[in-house]
Amino acid sequence: MELIPLLRAVLPNDRIKTRLIDLVTYASDAGFYEMIPKAVVQPQTVAEVQGLFLVAKRLKMPLVFRAGGTSLSGQSITNGILVDLSQHWRGITAQPQSGTVTVQPGITGAMVNHYLKPYQLKIGPDPSSITAAMMGGILSNNASGMCCGVAHNSYHTLHSIHFVLPNGNAYNTAVDADYERFMTQDAGIANALGQLRSQVMASEALHQRIRQKYRTKNTVGYGLNALVDFEHPLDVLAHLLIGAEGTLAFIAEATLITLPDKPFKATGMLYFASIEDACDSILPLKA
Repeated sequence: MELIPLLRAVLPNDRIKTRLIDLVTYASDAGFYEMIPKAVVQPQTVAEVQGLFLVAKRLKMPLVFRAGGTSLSGQSITNGILVDLSQHWRGITAQPQSGTVTVQPGITGAMVNHYLKPYQLKIGPDPSSITAAMMGGILSNNASGMCCGVAHNSYHTLHSIHFVLPNGNAYNTAVDADYERFMTQDAGIANALGQLRSQVMASEALHQRIRQKYRTKNTVGYGLNALVDFEHPLDVLAHLLIGAEGTLAFIAEATLITLPDKPFKATGMLYFASIEDACDSILPLKA
């Protein structure tokens, strides 16, 4: 099989899994779908991910990334090459002075919050599976949870992001020079995004429709609000990655704006006579 020799040119053999028992183990995630991959690989560096993109392109084979695999919708399974990020990519660096934290995709949200606890900080996204969900999936799903609403989700707390496109080009929005490099090395993508943004901004009805759509919690499809919220094509693409389910690029690292972790917390259960009464109480309770 041509696949295995090509993978061995990118990764050492101990980080390539092809035994049937391994393939079946990775055939499903937390959902009820099942697809048996051709191989499971565990890269450790951006250079290795770039090599895997080349292999996938050469063989015209799907390349799917999996972090925690906690989603119920089957995003992290494939009959192609499955890239397991859960064993590596666990880097985390807190910058309490600036109120940010830099994370890699293989660390769980709960571990990030635990690391931030001494600084009385936490990340905004708060999915119910935060103890098992990893940052790669939290970002790729634009995870939010019950507490952060639409104000402090992954999209709105993104400060900068380091990602790799399927063509192998890597960019980091924390690096000023990458903005100009993106406009020249990936001019086709940059120009297409610029044209899409111009079309949206030229239509007041479309502009307002997008604004209205993202005032409520919404993780369906690409985050078109990026076309409204940002001007530079690299910023637009960086925010389109949030919620894109890993379909546009590999997220190698992201820096998030943190929130205060209040020392006292409480929950309560309220009862209402009707749905209307419950809805009418939202604004007074919030106030």
